[in-house]
Amino acid sequence: MKTSEPTLVHACCAPCLCAFLDALHEEGHVPTALFHNPNIHPLMEFRRRLKAVQALADRERLPLIAHDGYGLEEFLDAIGAQRARPGRCRACYAMRLEATARVAAERGFPRFTSTLLASPQQDRDALCDLGHAAARRHGVAFDDTDRRHVHDAGVERARRLSLYRQQYCGCIFSEAERYRDTAVELYRGADPHLPHAGPAPKER
Repeated sequence: MKTSEPTLVHACCAPCLCAFLDALHEEGHVPTALFHNPNIHPLMEFRRRLKAVQALADRERLPLIAHDGYGLEEFLDAIGAQRARPGRCRACYAMRLEATARVAAERGFPRFTSTLLASPQQDRDALCDLGHAAARRHGVAFDDTDRRHVHDAGVERARRLSLYRQQYCGCIFSEAERYRDTAVELYRGADPHLPHAGPAPKER
């Protein structure tokens, strides 16, 4: 799709934003990024991802609208009792896409998109349904171009730029799913036959 119209780009993280930028410029988009991610927890993780997006925007001279308030309560209100996937994820998508469509309408952007469309881990069908529904409510267009093919290149570019690359989707539930089967940070005692065991801690 060729266009010279301004496009508001919901940025979920720096690696996915890296994946988007070259394609957007090649297609003639004039992008502005929006960081609106109340789903990212805990607080320090939220700040790491925000900082990475800010650093990338500065480097690329990309206009950025950053909603920098920590959104734990907003996220929990949005998902309600839907703590399991896929209901939790749909509610999370809807929250962020609705906010992006609203900002697009308020600031005069004729269209919006989301870097979530670059991630092979996300539910593309749900993103498209919810994005178009939000666009109709706010009188703007939703660009649902499939950009999953550029995902790996975006991650590699983020690595080269030393930008923070997250290890889980974002919410506290996805963090638990990501690490529940690992031994990271578990104390195994002094028994050398136990996995990840180390010497007994010294007294101070």
